[in-house]
Amino acid sequence: MTAYLRSPLTAVWLILTSVTFASWWLGASGDSHRLGVSLSITGSVVAIALLKTRLVFWYFMEVRSAPAWLRWTCDGWLAGLAVVIFALYSCGS
Repeated sequence: MTAYLRSPLTAVWLILTSVTFASWWLGASGDSHRLGVSLSITGSVVAIALLKTRLVFWYFMEVRSAPAWLRWTCDGWLAGLAVVIFALYSCGS
């Protein structure tokens, strides 16, 4: 049982769980009665989602031990996705 608690996957799972609650708290902390959204809260939630995606790539999809081109492709895809999301968000507001 203690081997599972010392596993890096357990630590990453705990991090993923805690940042999920953090992003939920950030989303719920805004005033739900107004229609507008906060750029800082939205940016934080999207950044947390991108961090979570990278952790899933690296630790649960084993990209950390994959060839360098695949690691760079996954990180580049996430960076490109972040740019597109923030560009679309800034154009819409």
